[in-house]
Amino acid sequence: MNDVSVVVTGRIVKDKGYVGPYDHRVKPNMQHYRGPNGFVIPDEFVTYEVPLYEVRIVGGGHYNAIRFGLRNRGDNWTPDRRPCDTGLSQPHECLPTFVPYYRPHSFLGEGPPGAWRLLPGKQVYIHEGANSARDVIGGSLGCIEIVDGGWRQFQNEIQSKAGGSCAAIGAAKKLKVTIEYAAYPMAKLY
Repeated sequence: MNDVSVVVTGRIVKDKGYVGPYDHRVKPNMQHYRGPNGFVIPDEFVTYEVPLYEVRIVGGGHYNAIRFGLRNRGDNWTPDRRPCDTGLSQPHECLPTFVPYYRPHSFLGEGPPGAWRLLPGKQVYIHEGANSARDVIGGSLGCIEIVDGGWRQFQNEIQSKAGGSCAAIGAAKKLKVTIEYAAYPMAKLY
């Protein structure tokens, strides 16, 4: 099996990714708009525009990804701008494992299941992101999310370069991920 390298860059490629503030510990998990009485408005999710960053497979393709997210703090108000407050901003290198059963937590994914666990024992992944071309947004807790339908191609390219399945690549530690420094960006209410 061959080694494969992925670089999560600090380079903004588009400033139009979309996320909703999210937190597993807050109910509802995704931040909803609230009516004048303070009650949650069903299916009215707070949405912020955030930058998309380049993720590249060394010697291969380039993908757009959400890199930073917003925590749902249970607020009753939504500022027009707020800094992203979750995600990996410091440089890091890792040999991730593959989690074959993983599915996005806040939207229905289109691609195959699975995610690359970047930090042992933590829920920080590279995984499928939402598809804004289909008006789908997701909550982001700072995972690196390959967006707009690129997840299947991303997984297939890694498998093709390595010569094995994602599970086998992860078990053999044949994928190296380099995360470049990037400052937390400002999110704009959409």
